[in-house]
Amino acid sequence: METGMENITRILLFVASIVAIEFYIGYKVGSDFYSASAILISATLALSAALINTKYQRQTARESNSLNFQQTLQQDAEYHKNLSIIIEAIHNRHKVPLESFALEEFGQSKEATAIRYVLNTWERASLAMVHKVYDEAYLYGAHKSMVLHFGVVLRSYIRKTQEKNVSLYCHFNWLVLRWTIRRDSFSEKQTKDNLKKIFSDLDRVGSGKLMSHQK
Repeated sequence: METGMENITRILLFVASIVAIEFYIGYKVGSDFYSASAILISATLALSAALINTKYQRQTARESNSLNFQQTLQQDAEYHKNLSIIIEAIHNRHKVPLESFALEEFGQSKEATAIRYVLNTWERASLAMVHKVYDEAYLYGAHKSMVLHFGVVLRSYIRKTQEKNVSLYCHFNWLVLRWTIRRDSFSEKQTKDNLKKIFSDLDRVGSGKLMSHQK
């Protein structure tokens, strides 16, 4: 995943290459070319500056939006109350399976309400990351453990809700899969085995459960 600085570096290298080519052509062609070349170089530099400025502004906006989301989440008493309810439900999942809370008869229970509240919060955040409204790297560093844990243990609940609407929580599933891959490496056998287990726990998230642009 590219960072804003890597993108800016690529732009600068591209500009440097264009300027070098223009100077070389000017040297080969002669002095008559220098006037036109100077105009072209000025235009290239102006365009590059505009691109870099736009890129910087977008990155700054993403970071600001992510910080606002983080602060809102920290101050959301309802969110933290529902987190506690979900954690308790996870501890009791062998007595009451989590997918039960996707059934109509349990739809108004405190556990079902809590699960919906937290998943809806992260579904909206995931959609914002898809459209680059939030800085994914920042939120990954702050929330990866919780998001990946919920992605696994709540998979049965999500799968049950998707029996009626396949698009439910599809962006959250996308985020879980993306962050799983980001956290682990394919370079070693042990991490390959860990990924296989995680993907199994995710119940093959990519098999018809994600939008076409997410596969």
